[in-house]
Amino acid sequence: MKGLLKNKPFLYIVAGLIVAMIPLLVEMERSTMTMMNLIVIYAIVAIGFNILLGYAGQISLGHAAFMGLGAYLSAYITGNYELPFLVSLLLSGLIPMVIGLILGLVALRLEGHYLAIATLGFGVAIQQTFKEWIAFTNGFSGARAATPEIFGFALREREHFFVLAVIICVLLILFAHNLLSSKTGRALIAIRDSEHAAQAMGVSLFKYKLIAFALSAFYAGIGGSLYVHLIRFTEPNQWGIDLSLNLLAMVVIGGLASIPGSVLGAAFIVFVPEFVKDIEWLQNIKNVASIFTGIALVLVIMFFPYGLARIGSQLKALFIGRPKHTKPTKGVEG
Repeated sequence: MKGLLKNKPFLYIVAGLIVAMIPLLVEMERSTMTMMNLIVIYAIVAIGFNILLGYAGQISLGHAAFMGLGAYLSAYITGNYELPFLVSLLLSGLIPMVIGLILGLVALRLEGHYLAIATLGFGVAIQQTFKEWIAFTNGFSGARAATPEIFGFALREREHFFVLAVIICVLLILFAHNLLSSKTGRALIAIRDSEHAAQAMGVSLFKYKLIAFALSAFYAGIGGSLYVHLIRFTEPNQWGIDLSLNLLAMVVIGGLASIPGSVLGAAFIVFVPEFVKDIEWLQNIKNVASIFTGIALVLVIMFFPYGLARIGSQLKALFIGRPKHTKPTKGVEG
């Protein structure tokens, strides 16, 4: 039993089962269930983004484009070709993954703020394509998605959709954990810490940067597909720089190079607007949720650089102290 408690895949599965059962056992309002679904969906995207940023050290300011592409693809495929939802879900991840490979090729020549600017331009270009490609996206009128069905069972209720989203999230968490615990994960960390040192050790920048961009795009596409079938509608303005910055905030606030941190960061970003909305004296301030997010981002970077996922261990080290011969581990999932 003690060994199982130290087994992260086992703990992820148990946590997923417990979370999935909550709405089935406790009656919740529809708005609350929508928020819980969004937390799971954004957690999926944040995990993929953390593979890129937290583990590989590659910045992207256009990642919302991959999520939007997954949303439009899923709505288009299920609406025009009447393919099963699970097929459209898979295609909505695979097609952005191919585009992520292309973006990875660009990343081979760029780094730092140059890469950030390039990915920002990519995101703006894709968003503009959403606006202009009316045959595919229906332009500013937006695209509607069908009710998802699995083996003939329609997921009309938010509670049922939540169970599906949690199952997919747990599966993707297990895949990410196993991948990042392998040689690939160690190679990505080596690239993040020093590309020149990684090359000297025989790590292929070409191979692993492509893997990081492709996987992050795949996760974003899956998240986009789930999003559009939850909300049943999407339009181009949803997939702009604001969302990309929120994805960045999720990873940094939750914890770089941390799978649980990605989930915590997603919960924080989704919950903050709902929390602020109920504070009467803040309601007249425009974009107050973004202000809170920005403040949280600055505070985390300044005082808790390992994010919410490791805030407990950092506070423990601060107040109890750490033996002089030990150092905090860097780049290890927490």
